[in-house]
Amino acid sequence: MTVLNTSLKFIISIVFDLVDLTLGRIPVFGTAFDVVGGLLGIWLWGTPGALQFLEIIDFTDQIDSFIPTLTIAGLISIIMDRD
Repeated sequence: MTVLNTSLKFIISIVFDLVDLTLGRIPVFGTAFDVVGGLLGIWLWGTPGALQFLEIIDFTDQIDSFIPTLTIAGLISIIMDRD
């Protein structure tokens, strides 16, 4: 991955997690947001991006938005590609 490509992906992840922190707390909408986020995570980061699907477990949509899952998946992917 190029540095610019990785940086753009990481910025998208951070922005998504910030939006998830605000809009993702709305019940039902937040669950749909988690599914879209999971697909976005796989598209951006591959297998580590599938961690985003774990946010579906919180059906209240109140706790999961405080964990920046997509950003964490990005960090994992960047660290794994560094080898």
